Amino acid sequence: MFSIAVPPLREMGKDKLTLLDHFRDFYAREAKSQPFSLDQRAQQMWEDYHFPGNVRELRNIAIRLTTKYPGLSVNAQQLEAELDTDQAYPQEIPLASDSKALIELARKQLQTLANFNLDATLRQWEKAYVEAALNMTHGNLSQAAKLLGINRTTLYSRMQTYGTE
Repeated sequence: MFSIAVPPLREMGKDKLTLLDHFRDFYAREAKSQPFSLDQRAQQMWEDYHFPGNVRELRNIAIRLTTKYPGLSVNAQQLEAELDTDQAYPQEIPLASDSKALIELARKQLQTLANFNLDATLRQWEKAYVEAALNMTHGNLSQAAKLLGINRTTLYSRMQTYGTE
């Protein structure tokens, strides 16, 4: 007996476009319509997307786009509406000391997210770190502040801001 290792879709690069072509054409024929296309920015977004639901997710997105945009060109904003962008990026976030990896992650997000907002993103990250530290320290403010490298009063202020009291 032998086994074949099939990499996850997120590691398949341009193969994601080949699979899209297959499903897009198949479902367009089934619907007796013209296949949609992706504009350049949407195509880059497709290549960068990590498909947490793997091939099943890719197929379902192709079905929805075929139904919504028969024979039309899909732009990045239209495609983004179909993607699970909360999970679109790798779970392994680069360390702060790895500036090249952080810059690459930022570049991908700026290319693929149609309505990127730096302030909102920074607030989300800060809130996540505050909640994680509080969770790890079972709500002990002094320990959580130490873990975050901030003063206890600063932590309390941020907790009030984010409603994590």
